[in-house]
Amino acid sequence: MIQTIKKAWGIPELRKKIVFTALILLIFRIGNAIPVPWVDTKMLSEYLSAMSTTVLGLYDVMSGGAFASATIFALGVQPYINSSIIIQLLTIAIPPLERLAREGGEEGKKKIQSITRYATVAIAILQGWGYYALMKSGNILTSTGFWAALVIIVSFIAGSSFVMWMGEQITEFGIGNGISIILFAG
Repeated sequence: MIQTIKKAWGIPELRKKIVFTALILLIFRIGNAIPVPWVDTKMLSEYLSAMSTTVLGLYDVMSGGAFASATIFALGVQPYINSSIIIQLLTIAIPPLERLAREGGEEGKKKIQSITRYATVAIAILQGWGYYALMKSGNILTSTGFWAALVIIVSFIAGSSFVMWMGEQITEFGIGNGISIILFAG
């Protein structure tokens, strides 16, 4: 295995892809350590540890612990995964999408990917608002005004969108399927 890694490192193009992927993963891990403002992370962590056997505990595991710390990447790749599944199911149910997927070729794939991105943002809006509402109802926020809500929710949406973009960059310029690598890194 060490020989394989040495050979891979010896190929300049492959070395560039490995370094690029490693840098994106470093950015991902840094983003998982930056909390959004106005959240008492200690109270949130205690609240979610009490809920560790629920779906919230699973969500925290999938986000690499970022959910329990309310970081900017707390939503992780879940909105993208959910939207991808929804769009694939809708492709079967809606004839124009089915034609686009089947007969559209490369252009059709790009349009479906674009639809998936928009659906990701829509799901991130819903999940960000839901996460904010959960924290507000649990008295975990240090400020509950309109501005605080807007900043927290937009931070979650931007973080999720950025994670999706990083996954696409790894797929295009790095090694392997970027979303899967980011999910694994979490």
